[in-house]
Amino acid sequence: MKETFEFTAKLKRTLFYMMGAGVVGILILLLYPHNQHARLWSNILACTYYFTGIGLFGMFAVSAGQIAYGSWQTLEKRIFLSLSSFARIGGFMLAGILILGVLGVHNLYEHVHTITHSPVTPETTTKMIYFAPAFWIGRVLVYATLWCIFSIVLNNFFARTDQTDPKVYKRSKLLCAAFIVVFAVTESAISWDMIMSLDTGWYSTLFGWYNFASYGCAAWAMTILLVIYLKSKGYLERVNENHVHDLGKLLFGFSIFWSYLWFDQFMLQWFANIPEETSFWVKRFGTGYFKFTIFLALAINFLFPLLFLMKRGAKRNFKVVGFAAAMLIVGHYIDFFNYTFVESGWNKEAVEAKKKEALKGSEKVVLYAQAAEEKKGTTTDATPAKENTAAVASEVKEAKKGEAEGGEEAEKPELTFSGIGIAEMLVFTGFLGVFLFMFFNNLAKRPIIPENDPYLKENEKLEVIYS
Repeated sequence: MKETFEFTAKLKRTLFYMMGAGVVGILILLLYPHNQHARLWSNILACTYYFTGIGLFGMFAVSAGQIAYGSWQTLEKRIFLSLSSFARIGGFMLAGILILGVLGVHNLYEHVHTITHSPVTPETTTKMIYFAPAFWIGRVLVYATLWCIFSIVLNNFFARTDQTDPKVYKRSKLLCAAFIVVFAVTESAISWDMIMSLDTGWYSTLFGWYNFASYGCAAWAMTILLVIYLKSKGYLERVNENHVHDLGKLLFGFSIFWSYLWFDQFMLQWFANIPEETSFWVKRFGTGYFKFTIFLALAINFLFPLLFLMKRGAKRNFKVVGFAAAMLIVGHYIDFFNYTFVESGWNKEAVEAKKKEALKGSEKVVLYAQAAEEKKGTTTDATPAKENTAAVASEVKEAKKGEAEGGEEAEKPELTFSGIGIAEMLVFTGFLGVFLFMFFNNLAKRPIIPENDPYLKENEKLEVIYS
């Protein structure tokens, strides 16, 4: 029996309402003009990057299963392929964000200008080449073009697997292998170009893997929710608790994989204590809100699935696994929030100002000590005087008090750290509406079940008798 999804007017209307909520969120964010609307652009970047990653992983799931002669994903294959619909526009949206940053419309990547216009030194030469605007924008456009082409080609090609020609199925493995190569390179590179480059001083050698794990968790979670939704509407009758159990195991496994990479990145960078690596954690742990959201993401993305999805029954219960999937979609958005939002308010204003303030403070202590020595008519070095003269300490205290009461406050930078408020929720809802609209629109173009897939009957008989 062939099943074709009907994209009803009621569902379209609901998704348009969600998109409208996103527009309202954008309008609210326009009321925060600080830092060239950095909060607005951080929202757009985080959501675009997040949902594009889910789409890319959908193609990866189909390609990996196809190359491995897997039957487990046959009934959900159309769902994975339809997830990729957003990737057709997501890559170009990321390129657009980058172009607007280079043109100065927003300042998320403003610090890159300092690198490209700095004197040529051995330390800056490589970054100057890598962040040359033409090369930077050009490679992101190449990624976007490849993702769009593969999404269209894979969807059209796998529509032919409803035919009985075995040659078509064999050729699909070559196409999937080509995508795996493209995915391995572009998935890592886009994480460097769009997210890690928000702070050009910080780096992580496993950042690409980290993003891959986060994409995976979000994609498995989204698939579980969509499968449950489609079954509630009378589709996917042959999908049962065994198939959802398999998806639940993948969600649980990727959650543990993500947790391993999170701790591996944190532990190695903190233990090595290299300034270029620890700067990421120092900035966030030094800010109460982001310190909270980092541990919130860790609790949702690690502790929650560990305690909630460990049992066999939890992965076979549609309500339980559906709730866990919804939680993890939110949890991994918070994770990308932590990577994206802090930089626009930190690099330009807060860090440099605090460095200067610290340097000024250390210099003033010595100068005040020298002044105290001159008053006493002595010529000893200022350093010991700084350490053991009570008069110097008193003068320093008075000077700092005068600065606080004077014009120093006017020069203090305004910290523009963002929070997850109503605007962020609305923008996320709007992007989710666009993502689901493109998903359902693609799903309705062909039957949900690939009836003549050679592994379909094997997948229908799937029975999970362990874990």
